[in-house]
Amino acid sequence: MSHFARYIKSLAIFSDEKQREIHWLFDSLINSLVIAERNAQAQRHTAAAASMRHAKNLMRFLNRGFQDLPDQQLVSHLDDFFNMLERSIDHSMQLPMVEDLQEIRLLVCALHKGWELSLIHISEPTRQAEISYAVFGLEKK
Repeated sequence: MSHFARYIKSLAIFSDEKQREIHWLFDSLINSLVIAERNAQAQRHTAAAASMRHAKNLMRFLNRGFQDLPDQQLVSHLDDFFNMLERSIDHSMQLPMVEDLQEIRLLVCALHKGWELSLIHISEPTRQAEISYAVFGLEKK
């Protein structure tokens, strides 16, 4: 399957509703990490740990949201990425370090930015996309 065909397939899989859900999960995850950072900085370790547990749950949902991507190598890479983040959060829950939480948040922000940029690239109307809609029998919205 060509690279472009995989993109078309991902468009069908990642509907507008699914894309909004993933965007919401990214925003909620980043917000939880920001709150955890603030609480860690203020030495409120119990509150920081609660925000980190919430962030871990959001990461699991986000990772599950990516399981339908047509590129299994990318899915595997994202699994590894989220597992690394989860281990980092587990470590940070023992003694919340603001720098560690900032690093985790920046990694999530970079992934979010990459995801959003890929959606912009995928959703650009092009002549090739028009042909692909017809070839693959996909309905345009």
